[in-house]
Amino acid sequence: MKIKKYIILLTAAITLVAGSSFDPASATQEYILKAAFLYRFTDYIDWGNTNTGDDFTIAVLGRSAITPPLIDIAKEKKAQGKRIVIKEYNDVNDIGACQVVFVSNNYQPGIETVVSKLSDKPILVVAEQPDACAKGADINFLLSENKLKFEININAAAGAGLKISSQLLQHAILVNTP
Repeated sequence: MKIKKYIILLTAAITLVAGSSFDPASATQEYILKAAFLYRFTDYIDWGNTNTGDDFTIAVLGRSAITPPLIDIAKEKKAQGKRIVIKEYNDVNDIGACQVVFVSNNYQPGIETVVSKLSDKPILVVAEQPDACAKGADINFLLSENKLKFEININAAAGAGLKISSQLLQHAILVNTP
């Protein structure tokens, strides 16, 4: 049953990228869509030869409503051909080996600390904080005109050794920092 739910949600996510809007007051819907997007991002990122090990680990930094839908996805899906493991952390210094770090909007001290700790590692940093890409995150979710959108910092991703597919870039707001 859950796989049907996520197929519907992925269809909704694709529709959102194409420009449809949704009710931003619905936090549950917002985080289900963010989880679906985050999962789909893994299909369009190349970690190179650094994505080794048996598991594909997504770290959630700070308490977030994204964790339950990510756990549901992890029960039924794989990323990069590997079992998905979701781990929650309150401190960036506690994060071990992972491929993705999701930085929640309530994580303090903020995205700058995460970027300074992880920017040279092949870890995709996905945030939901104001100006996160301008501050060095690879991908940032934002709400604009009642639409869920995402921006990508190509330079930050390249600096971490990540290659982002043009298929994903064509749907993003591109942000580059010097």
